[in-house]
Amino acid sequence: MTGRACSKVACGRDAIATLTYDYADAMAVLGPLSYRPEPHSYDLCERHAERLSAPQGWQVVRHVVAGASEAV
Repeated sequence: MTGRACSKVACGRDAIATLTYDYADAMAVLGPLSYRPEPHSYDLCERHAERLSAPQGWQVVRHVVAGASEAV
């Protein structure tokens, strides 16, 4: 493993995205892997980032870096 691991239990893959929640706005925000691990965010591998879903009534916002693959 060269980077940070996926936050999902029993997943040993490298993380490629960071997930944060905005509870006040009922929003899950998924973006490129943050520079540093943050205590209130979750790092996800490609597989778990693609399969991300949010509770009913919540919005999922996916930020993509221009020129990067759209796996997130």
